[in-house]
Amino acid sequence: MGDPAMSVQDQYEAFVDADLLTEQIDEAMDALPGLASGADLAGLDQFQVGGLQSTIAFGKLLGLGRGDQVLDAGSGLGGPSRYMAETFGCEVVAVDLAPSYVAIAQLLADRTALSDTVTYQVGDLTTLAFDTARFDLAYSQHVVMNICDRARVYAEMRRVVKPGGRFAFYDVAAGNKPEPYFPLPWAEHGGGSLLLTAEETLAALDQAGWTLSVWQDVTADAGPWFAQRSPATSQGLHLTSVMGPRFAEMASNMRRSLIEEKLWLVMAVFQRR
Repeated sequence: MGDPAMSVQDQYEAFVDADLLTEQIDEAMDALPGLASGADLAGLDQFQVGGLQSTIAFGKLLGLGRGDQVLDAGSGLGGPSRYMAETFGCEVVAVDLAPSYVAIAQLLADRTALSDTVTYQVGDLTTLAFDTARFDLAYSQHVVMNICDRARVYAEMRRVVKPGGRFAFYDVAAGNKPEPYFPLPWAEHGGGSLLLTAEETLAALDQAGWTLSVWQDVTADAGPWFAQRSPATSQGLHLTSVMGPRFAEMASNMRRSLIEEKLWLVMAVFQRR
């Protein structure tokens, strides 16, 4: 992620050999005695710090109900979106900037019999191709670190959410100390990392028309996850299958940056005004 001429989409596409990963996923799914569960795939499709356990904790904050219309903004390989649909009975539309991620996420939904309740499409969070007031809730996890115009993202989330609806995120933010150690999973160096502080994040959300409901600093919860280094799936698939051989260095730098308060993690829920 070091070339300033490379788009964010190209940066993430460069991580993954889509054809090879698709082949590996098909082989892994064929080897299972039945349908894959979220736990079976968590080592591969849960990109955020804390993996599946953080998605479970995040899901408890969202207040989702059966039939709710939900937007997963920046869905990666779709692990959280499939968890939300399967656990809460909601219908999820998921968007990601990288076409290869979208294709693999749809493959995993097909292979886990969830394609009736979760759909994936290529999309830019600053210009969403959805009608106004389309969703009951929109959420994102570890997505906005590469987006310069954060105010526009928050405004688009407000546009596509119904009056009184919610926007939630589990995000990385700038800490109290100078910039973090690089490379990180979203940036090779500081030029590609566009983090806001807590105060800047809250100000941007308030300006976009969101009212704070829940704000949880969950930085301390990251320690156990880093200690066990996000175990692979039962079939050997792992985040390195997506992020490449430098993932170990990136994860180590993130852990060190969190410990030294150069980064922090927050889960939050806001209501549309």
